[in-house]
Amino acid sequence: MRWLIQELEQEHLEQIMQIEKASFPTPWTEGMFLSELTSPRSYHFVATREGGQKAVVLCYIFFWIFMEEVHILNLATHPNFRKLGIASSLLLFVLDFAYRKGGIIYLLEVREGNRAAVSLYQKMGFSAWGIRKKYYTDTGEDGILMGLIYADRLYVTKNDKQSHLP
Repeated sequence: MRWLIQELEQEHLEQIMQIEKASFPTPWTEGMFLSELTSPRSYHFVATREGGQKAVVLCYIFFWIFMEEVHILNLATHPNFRKLGIASSLLLFVLDFAYRKGGIIYLLEVREGNRAAVSLYQKMGFSAWGIRKKYYTDTGEDGILMGLIYADRLYVTKNDKQSHLP
């Protein structure tokens, strides 16, 4: 299967809400998503595939960039499209996108019991930096603080003046 990564737009919100509700015990509200869509510090992307007249949202991500820190807030894949590499692809896209904007330290919290998500983040180079006790108030579950320092990859400039990762 092929997918396209693009900036998330308000027209994707209905599908995102369905994925959110299927993915989390306490899903974000539509108001929370709308707030992120209008926030100047928030970035958001979707992986989609064409499906008739409108694109089908497969996966989405929301994150903030504060100078060199990148905080991944929300990442979810449609249940019917999990384990296909879509979230990995979207996360790798975000690592490079944020790096180009100065991101060096990447942080996120993940439910301790969410083994699929923990495995994904570890595969992408994140490691556990600590435990946030009872971080998820809906279930009382601990959150694992995971981090990645992405500073060891330096940009080089090609002859055509475009920067790229080696």
